[in-house]
Amino acid sequence: MKRITFIVISLYFVLLVGCSSSDNTQWYETKETAIEYGLQEEGTDKTSILSIEEFKGETIVFYELDNSLGVANIAESKKGFSFFRNTSYVGFGGDSAHSKMGFDFKTKSGVNVNVLAGKASDKSIEKMKLLGDGLERELPISEKSRLFYVIHEEPYTSLEVIPITNYE
Repeated sequence: MKRITFIVISLYFVLLVGCSSSDNTQWYETKETAIEYGLQEEGTDKTSILSIEEFKGETIVFYELDNSLGVANIAESKKGFSFFRNTSYVGFGGDSAHSKMGFDFKTKSGVNVNVLAGKASDKSIEKMKLLGDGLERELPISEKSRLFYVIHEEPYTSLEVIPITNYE
């Protein structure tokens, strides 16, 4: 009898916890308002925005916070627009002239976004050249935090990033 009571109570608890999870997403009338309030919730404002990009029908916001890169998605539904960030801030340290890494970011609707990000600590590096993802591209470096980033399609391991210095 005790065993059945324990199973029933456990099942009730699982159902209670499972059904009580709620989505506390804040929705706004415009993308701009969602970005403004989302950044405010993150502890920054619109001056931290590095770029807003469209990728596979998704709006991706890149911004800097405490010398780290933040990536968020502006989700869209019948309710409006929402600021959605589900990945940690990406920071870089060390004494190297530049560093880089790759990571995936999944939007609220499930689209996977591959991001290459890095930091050019050496002030003589003006921009970065990206090879291996179709056409050669130049990646700008943020003046304030010295961060650079790009959305890419190819595997991270096939990408090459070359610093362009002011000596060239």
